Amino acid sequence: MKALRHPTRRLVDSAETRAEAYLLLGGAFGVLWFTLIGTLYLSGLLTKVLLVGLPVFAGAHMLLRPIGRFERFLVKSLLGQDVTTPEPLRYERSAGSRISGLVDVSRRGYAVLQDGHSWRVLVWTLGRFVLGPLGLVVVVVYVILPMLLVAAPLAVVVDAVSEDVSIDFAGKSWLLLCPVGLVVLVPLRAAIRGLTTLHRRFAGWALGPGRREIAAAALARAAQAEEQVRIDQELHDSIGHMLSMIVVQAGAGAHVFDQDPDFARQALGTIERRGRAALGELDRIISGIRDHNSDKAAGAAGTGGHAPLPGGGDLPTLVAGAREAGMDVTSRIRIGELPPALGRGVYRIVQEALTNAAKHAPGRAVAVDVAMGEEAVAVSVVNEFHGSTWPGSATPGHGLAFMRDRAALLGGEVSVGETRSGGFAVRAVLPLTTMLPNGRSTRCSFSPRCDCLGCTIRRSVLG
Repeated sequence: MKALRHPTRRLVDSAETRAEAYLLLGGAFGVLWFTLIGTLYLSGLLTKVLLVGLPVFAGAHMLLRPIGRFERFLVKSLLGQDVTTPEPLRYERSAGSRISGLVDVSRRGYAVLQDGHSWRVLVWTLGRFVLGPLGLVVVVVYVILPMLLVAAPLAVVVDAVSEDVSIDFAGKSWLLLCPVGLVVLVPLRAAIRGLTTLHRRFAGWALGPGRREIAAAALARAAQAEEQVRIDQELHDSIGHMLSMIVVQAGAGAHVFDQDPDFARQALGTIERRGRAALGELDRIISGIRDHNSDKAAGAAGTGGHAPLPGGGDLPTLVAGAREAGMDVTSRIRIGELPPALGRGVYRIVQEALTNAAKHAPGRAVAVDVAMGEEAVAVSVVNEFHGSTWPGSATPGHGLAFMRDRAALLGGEVSVGETRSGGFAVRAVLPLTTMLPNGRSTRCSFSPRCDCLGCTIRRSVLG
């Protein structure tokens, strides 16, 4: 019943009917755009006065983006092709002044002349000038031909009946062409489908973003994703470490609160200091996000008021803070001046390893070794816990994944596992240049005689 009530809606919703309507409109719009843009272009080029001709030419070029916007609407509405909208036209706008409006118009005109999308729309208008009338003719013939094939024989019969005469088929041999016309409908239908497909593909190239724009957008998305990962790592490594130390101190203070009030008060003081430090670190990270460049914002400590990002030189302070939190940490650190990114990577890996030891193996001794060789920096953090999984950890965290990601970005590698002597180790090797040397094993086997690059560097530097 619904189909009988709404036959016109079914007709309008038909994809083939909408495609035919698009081709019919294409004849009109193809001629319109070509006439409009062509007239303005010729007027601008043929005008002898340059100050008049150039603005006319640029004005004609400015119309191409609105034309492209309208054509995208037609393609989406009638052909069902969702063409991606290109990036908006960007140009530097001047500050408010008496001539700022004229300057902005000039800059916009110059930007339009360099706009690849506008030139592709110009190619589209030229193509529509050819394909538009062609599609119009094909659709008109396809729609009218069946009517003629039915109306012509019917008119002969009606004429003969009205005059009460017999039909002279010998004099109307053209009626034999009616079956031939039915056969012609098949290639016409194929031509309509072919023109529709051609317009869809042509529109995707001419009315959408170009390859450079697509690549630039992909790079922007990748940079945004990388920035998000970096922020996640900073929050996890810095704030997560401080909160873990606070939890350790709070647990130790609560455990000996009645037996050793002095230690409990000391733990509360440490918790307060670490809480303030965590707030300061959070403020630094947020300021870095607002500036879209946390390195630059943090490096301007004299002007911006934010502490610099920690690096390799801050490892002794990190170890001292862990000891102050109640951890049993021994350290051997022998490194020189490191590049900022590498120094931050070494610091964050050691910090995350200490955080894991404090969370999952509280009270166990931890050994931190960091050594710099000629080719790479070797990091080792080992605690006395023995087992295949961290105790008290129902679900795995993201710390190990963050360490591996950070090392991979620096061209290094992280190995995590049990040692042969009954401990749990985090070992990393990070290149001083862009990549690790070829032909050397970088994955640690956690044996006393491991000959990987990291273990070799630590034995040669630390003994």
